[in-house]
Amino acid sequence: MDLLSRNKPVDARKTLSEALQIKGLSPADADRIRTTLTELNERIVFGRDVAANDPFARLYAIESGDVLAKLPRKLSLTVDWRFIQRINDLADPQFIQVGQKIKVVTGPFHAVVCKPEFRLDLYMGNGDERVYVRSFTVGLGEFDATPEGVFAVRANSKLINPEWVNPRTGEHFYADDPNNPIGERWIGLVGVSENIRDLSGYGIHGTIDRDSIGAMKSMGCVRMRSDDINKLYELLMENVSRVEIRGEDAS
Repeated sequence: MDLLSRNKPVDARKTLSEALQIKGLSPADADRIRTTLTELNERIVFGRDVAANDPFARLYAIESGDVLAKLPRKLSLTVDWRFIQRINDLADPQFIQVGQKIKVVTGPFHAVVCKPEFRLDLYMGNGDERVYVRSFTVGLGEFDATPEGVFAVRANSKLINPEWVNPRTGEHFYADDPNNPIGERWIGLVGVSENIRDLSGYGIHGTIDRDSIGAMKSMGCVRMRSDDINKLYELLMENVSRVEIRGEDAS
């Protein structure tokens, strides 16, 4: 908090993220830390501010021939181009001008799901550089059906407005069907830890049943509110991001 008062948000984020990993941290203290970090990251991750010495964000001046959808590959960013559009409040992704300065965030982003708390914690960076970003409330599998372990975001698995077939009933839901139970975003997962190696068929998706958030009502997948899954879709990247699902508190 002293670092924040001295306008050192990047240092404060690192220190508070490390504090979240302290063994024996009380739930109340963990909640306070997450709340503070969420408010901070709303500005320096999801907002247009670029904090001094932030290893994950910088300004970029648009060059001739640039297309927003191609910037992540050009700049080696592990985020979706829609996230760049979001944080820069660009109404039309086709309308960018040479010399225009925009904020870019490098990533990568990962997630940890704490089943007892119905909470998905979003992190940025790898190893010792990893910092907490924010949390989302999620829905999980009925009868504790959501498997625990480490997953990767599977290649060619991220879908917008997907079709879906109910594996239990065979009922087919087409794209643009407002009754599609999985909503408008799907992030496919594949197991990478030994206990769930190559396990597939699970994912993170939206839902039309808002009452299922914070409850065990899915077939095993992780459900999110529409606005939340839209953000996560832009941040978890195929073959890069990891999603760890734990049966104990993720702090």
